[in-house]
Amino acid sequence: MVCCGWFVCVSHTPAEETSIYQSKVKPILHERCYACHGSLKQEGDLRVDTAASAKRGGASGAAIKPGDIDGSELLTRVTSTDMSVRMPPEGEPLKPEQIAAIKQWIAEGALAPEDEVPESDPHDHWAFKTPVRPPVPTVGNVEWSLNPIDAFVAHKHEQKGLVPQPLTEKRLWLRRVTLDLIGLPPTVAEQEAFLADTSPEAYNTVVSRLLDSPQYGERWGRHWMDIWRYSDWWGLGAEVRNSQKHIWHWRDWIIESLNTDKGYDQMLREMLAADELYPNDLDKLRASGFLARQYFKFNRTSWLDETVEHTGKAMLGLTLNCCKCHDHKYDPFSQVDYYQMRAIFEPYQVRTEALPGEIDFEKNGLPRAFDCNLEETTFVHIRGDDRNPDKSRPLTPAIPAFIGGGAISVEPVTLPPEAYLPGLRPFVVEAYRKAADQKIAAAKAAVEAARSKVTEAEKSAVAVATSPTPEAPAMVIAEDDFTKDRPELWEQRDGQWKYENGHLIQSVTGPVRTALRLKTIPPVDFEVRLKYVPTGGEMWKSVGVNFDVNDKGQEVLAYLSSVEGGQKAQVAFKPTGADYSYPGEGAQGRAVALQLPHELILRVRGTLVNLIVDGEPSVAYRLPHDRSSGAMELITYDAAAAFLAFELRTLPLSIALVEGKNAVPPTMALTPVELAQQECRIAEKSLALAEAELVSLNARAAADQARHMTRPSEGAVTLSQAAALAEKQAAAVHAEVELARSELSLKQATNEQRPERQKKFDAAEAAAESARAAIEKPGETYTSLVGALKTLENNLETEESRRKPFPQTSTGRRTALAKWITDPKNPLSARVAMNHIWSRHMGRPLVPTVFDFGRKGSLPIHPELLDWLAVELVEHGWSMKHMHRLIVTSRTYRLSSSNLSASEANLKVDPENRFHWRANPIRMEAQTVRDSLLSLAGDLDLTMGGPSISVSEEKSRRRSLYFVHSHNEHQKFLSLFDDASVLDCYRRTDSIVPQQALALENSELTNEVAEKIAARIKAADPTQSESDWIRRSFQIVLSCEPTAEELMISASALNQLTQLGAEAKHPNPTELARSQFLQALLNHNDFVTVR
Repeated sequence: MVCCGWFVCVSHTPAEETSIYQSKVKPILHERCYACHGSLKQEGDLRVDTAASAKRGGASGAAIKPGDIDGSELLTRVTSTDMSVRMPPEGEPLKPEQIAAIKQWIAEGALAPEDEVPESDPHDHWAFKTPVRPPVPTVGNVEWSLNPIDAFVAHKHEQKGLVPQPLTEKRLWLRRVTLDLIGLPPTVAEQEAFLADTSPEAYNTVVSRLLDSPQYGERWGRHWMDIWRYSDWWGLGAEVRNSQKHIWHWRDWIIESLNTDKGYDQMLREMLAADELYPNDLDKLRASGFLARQYFKFNRTSWLDETVEHTGKAMLGLTLNCCKCHDHKYDPFSQVDYYQMRAIFEPYQVRTEALPGEIDFEKNGLPRAFDCNLEETTFVHIRGDDRNPDKSRPLTPAIPAFIGGGAISVEPVTLPPEAYLPGLRPFVVEAYRKAADQKIAAAKAAVEAARSKVTEAEKSAVAVATSPTPEAPAMVIAEDDFTKDRPELWEQRDGQWKYENGHLIQSVTGPVRTALRLKTIPPVDFEVRLKYVPTGGEMWKSVGVNFDVNDKGQEVLAYLSSVEGGQKAQVAFKPTGADYSYPGEGAQGRAVALQLPHELILRVRGTLVNLIVDGEPSVAYRLPHDRSSGAMELITYDAAAAFLAFELRTLPLSIALVEGKNAVPPTMALTPVELAQQECRIAEKSLALAEAELVSLNARAAADQARHMTRPSEGAVTLSQAAALAEKQAAAVHAEVELARSELSLKQATNEQRPERQKKFDAAEAAAESARAAIEKPGETYTSLVGALKTLENNLETEESRRKPFPQTSTGRRTALAKWITDPKNPLSARVAMNHIWSRHMGRPLVPTVFDFGRKGSLPIHPELLDWLAVELVEHGWSMKHMHRLIVTSRTYRLSSSNLSASEANLKVDPENRFHWRANPIRMEAQTVRDSLLSLAGDLDLTMGGPSISVSEEKSRRRSLYFVHSHNEHQKFLSLFDDASVLDCYRRTDSIVPQQALALENSELTNEVAEKIAARIKAADPTQSESDWIRRSFQIVLSCEPTAEELMISASALNQLTQLGAEAKHPNPTELARSQFLQALLNHNDFVTVR
């Protein structure tokens, strides 16, 4: 080869002379320079992917001059401190040792192999070409192959000189495939049935049974939840900042889709665009939880960045996020490509859809995606900075052209009326009517109570001391001894409530308030008696009663606090739009000891509040503001407590209350009769309001139906006018209610309060007059029923904007993307899916970089096998069950995982088992460990679906994937065994740490499991021998028979454990020893390993 500079011509370049280039210089150039000066891009017309091209140079001349350190432009650039000149221009400069290696190479003549090949053309990269089914190889041992998978694997064995291990024994295969497909160990009965089945179809029969099991969807649902980043919502307190409430509907959709063998392509289409493809199908709309999960409240750019990144990684195996700030360094994707991909998602937002039977979106609802900002424009963010968009160049949605995308055919979607106006759905209208009927019923009861109070007050007023009129006794409105669940009485709002040992236990602690809401609205004047035991808390340990709770944010609290050094009784309140107030006059320091029962008596008459604690008068306080009727709740704040008894009753006038020290004599005191009459008028007006609201509701529903569900007509105009009138009439009644309340407030005002309350009264009077006037010209405009609630885009969005009707069209962009991703010609989608499926069956992916199939990623270990599997998936309707069956019935899958008898050639040629000459032992995932324990104990609750279970419910026996899984909350046991990260988890990490062994040995869960397994074995055969008992233990826990040596050691261990128990005077040392022995088996490596 001819070298430039001062060197003479040589005819060969020995390997030892080029070793520094091969071992040090070329890797540096590959890592730091190829991105801009390789096959992908040649900035300045320079390539450095071969020494020859570097010597030829580019626009600035030769980059390398052999032997001339000072004259080599490459060295000048990499050592420069001038950022306008330095190379590489981004990231850290080259390290001193890297520069030294380049200097040495140049000084020694910049020698390189004569046959050096330049970097391959990106167009030739394997992953960017549509997979074509390769021919199944012919192998020497034809009988070894049970299906084409085996032929590909055996072909590699023959090429590499590898000898596969023998097949594993039937019991271990059964354990492997059962844990693999349903995440639970096989029962002894299943083991025995399989061993007894000697037919050729024995293996297929097992696989069919497992794939038909509902637990298959749960097992593989958790796998895909990892890949698709499932997460329950998290934020600060009750504020949702990430993901969405009720996202569990998406989890249930994943499970159901897998169980019905919905095609993988169809699952992707629904996740990306169900709202456009199936806008009225609530079952399919659950799939768009994939997009709802990406929600981030505080930064729209971060939200969309994650959407683009994880759509690329999860569905395409591409690191598109690497070209957000600049062109991709390794793959042929530009920064413009990134933002055109973002443009596909730019219009989408998230909303919560009402579901049958519920219109309270806090209780339930379907989080889903929809296109909201149809005209939103996408721009390139210069250097990735969203504060610096390039507004000179608006972008259209597109897919990177290099992988067969480019400009996509986008067809706007005209949505059906129920999609853009969900309040049209019949079940939504019915739910509103039901709520209105309940409100009317409650208002009628309030009127009856108010009229009774008027009668009682009038009787008291005319009574004479010598012949008193008997006063109406206190009427019990609600009472509970908390021995059982009373869903007709209470609604659990927040916290973790459960009935245990005849009490109601609330166990959530920390800086959070929990509430149990009474379904009956209390009367204005009432008495509450609450008995409870405070059992713990981190600091405040507060328990009490919350009343006058309304949707305006108002409430009054009466509680006891067991805080160390500051125990007290307290009355506090929260006015509309203000913070909580804890007045000193409303507090009394007093002992409220933990672990002891306490009784709180709360008496309220008008604005006067009295507390009696453990039989002693405690607090007398007059609220400084008017009260508004509202709900009552039992509350805790940072307190665990056991509730023993509750009683709510009316407060007779004969019970005198102590005036608060903060009270000021009113200037216009009302007599008890006048007060009762005024309150009765308010109750009657409130009933009229509830009835008017039902009329308005029906009128608006009828108008919506006429305007949107049928062709507009004169009838629609008439109905719109009627709806507008009914809504304004209801508004006028509402204004009358507020005026009556303001009037009462004014009459109860002190001299100090009177000016401010007079202003409020005048404003209420003006509002009532305005509302009455509006009835004269109702028009045709009215408010439609709210059937969905838009998620806050940011802190500036108003409640009003969240409830507006949604756009009547959708852009169709996500539909176009979904169709392209699931097109059989797409080079990536099927490969990525099969790589994940193969990895979870075989313990190792075919492409190790599971989310990067680009040029920076790893090459496939079995490229032909991967392509064959990808084509097989597509040609069989993207059926994952078909692919599971192929894999787990292959001979490759049935190989033993042992390497004890492996040939030296195997261990030398393929020590990491990349070519599957044996099965890979796989450590159980966190969920499988816990679920297997419960299953072995016969204690696993197989109830499927529903809201996520609080992590505080450690005694829950549901499957582990149903626990809350978020950035803020993790189930403790699962966290010990490498649970999935919610930020991304394309491949679980494995660790073996002492805490795992301690959990399996000492946790309450494993102790219970061991005892229950022992009890099950005994119940099945109380008279069995010790040897039979040991064999059955091995069969249950490890799905295998003990060897003769294991049998002997186990018998000896049991004997020693029994002796120890007897010496400790345990009442049943034999049962104790067996339970301890089972704990040891549960801590065995063969339990947590799938072999």
